[in-house]
Amino acid sequence: MNYKWKMSIVSFCFLILLQNVNAQDCKTTAELDTAPGKYLTAAQYPWPAVRAEYFNKMTTAADKAMAKQILGQIEKTEQQSHEGFNLTGGNWENYYSTEGYDYFGNTKLGQYTFQSAFHEFFCKKGKLSRNDEASTILRIYANDIPLNTLNRFLYNPFGNSMGNDRDYGFQFLDWKNHKLSNPNDRLIMLFTYMACNNPQLIDVINSGNNYFQDMPEKEIKLNNRNNYIYRYWFVKKKDQPILVPVTRKEYLQSLLEYYEREKLHFTKLVAELTADRSSSAKYYSNWQADVADKIAIVKKALTENKEEWLSAQAVINRMEDASQAYKAKLTEQTSKNRFWKFYDKENKSEPLYKYNPAYFKSDAKGPAKPQIISIAFRYVTMPTSLRLVDNFTRQFDFEAVKKLAE
Repeated sequence: MNYKWKMSIVSFCFLILLQNVNAQDCKTTAELDTAPGKYLTAAQYPWPAVRAEYFNKMTTAADKAMAKQILGQIEKTEQQSHEGFNLTGGNWENYYSTEGYDYFGNTKLGQYTFQSAFHEFFCKKGKLSRNDEASTILRIYANDIPLNTLNRFLYNPFGNSMGNDRDYGFQFLDWKNHKLSNPNDRLIMLFTYMACNNPQLIDVINSGNNYFQDMPEKEIKLNNRNNYIYRYWFVKKKDQPILVPVTRKEYLQSLLEYYEREKLHFTKLVAELTADRSSSAKYYSNWQADVADKIAIVKKALTENKEEWLSAQAVINRMEDASQAYKAKLTEQTSKNRFWKFYDKENKSEPLYKYNPAYFKSDAKGPAKPQIISIAFRYVTMPTSLRLVDNFTRQFDFEAVKKLAE
C-alpha cells in the first residue's frame, strides 16, 4: 500500500478517535462542559501532511532548526501552564506554522507561530462529538506583530502597493530585481509606516509590561460566544522601544521617494491603458502636472520650516486629507498621498510609527532567532473559555519566553 495513502488512513482513524473521545451518551451540549478533555501536542496533530509542512517556509536548515527549537520551547512553557488545571468541555490542540520572512526596518527576520485551539465538545445524536471549529485560540508569534487582528488600533495607512490594479513592483526598494512572487521584499519607507490611535497599545508593545485587550472589561457581556475578544502580550529582548515615532522630516522625505516611484508607475500604466484603449486612461491625462505639484508642496514644507518643527512626530489624518482632495476636485487616481498639512488632536488624527532600527539587528544565530514574540489569546465570554484565558494570564511563564528573545 502507498505510504501516503496508508498515513491518510491512519490520520482519518485518529481524527475519528478524537471526535468520539469518551464517546459518552448525552442529551444536551451544556452537560458536556464538565466532560474531561485532552491536551494534544503539535506532534500529535492528526494530519501528517500538515505536520510535514510545519517548517517548509524556512529556507535554510539552520532556520528550520531554530524555528523547531523555539516552537518546542514555547510549547513546553505553554503546556506547563496547564499543570493543576482541570481541562473540561473540549480538547486543547496544538500545531506549528511558518510564514516565511519579512523586514523589520532594514532587518530581515524569519516568522513562525505556535497555535493552540480549544475544540469544544457538543452533543450530536445523543453522543459526545468534537467541534472542528474553535472560538478560543492562543497564538504565539515569533518575529511578528499581528496587525491583521490589531488593525483597529495599529495598521499600515498607506498599504503596501501603489494603489492601482496593475502591480509593477515599484513599491519595493529594489524594484529592478523584485519578483512579484515574493510580496515580502523590502518596501520603500512610506509603506513601512504604521499609524496608531491607541497610546496604551504603543506603551504595552514598547514596555513589554502588562497586556492590551481590544475590549474594555466594563464593556464585556458574559455568556456571549459571538464576539471575539483579544488579549495581547509583547515579549521583548531589551529595554529599547520596538516602535519609534516617524518625524515630519522623515515622512516628507518618504513622500518624495514615493512620488518618484509614481512617475515610473504612471508612465507604464498609462502606456498600457492607452494600448488597451481603456476608458480609465482619461483619469491619468494630467498625471505629470499632478505629481509635480505634489512634489513642489512637499519640498516647500521641507525648506521653509525649521529643524525643530521637522523633528516633531508626524501626525496624519487620512479622512481629512481625502476631504480636502474632494473639495479641491482633484483626480483621485493621481492625487493619492498628496500632502496637505500635519495634524494634532483633530478627530481621526493618528501619529506615525516605524520599527526601531536600533532594536532590530541582524543576529549571528540567523534571521529565525526571535527578536520579538507577540502573544494573542482570542476568547469568548463563555465559562470554559474564560477559565482558559484566566489560567493562561495567571500561570504562563512570560519570563521563560523572554529568555528566548535575548
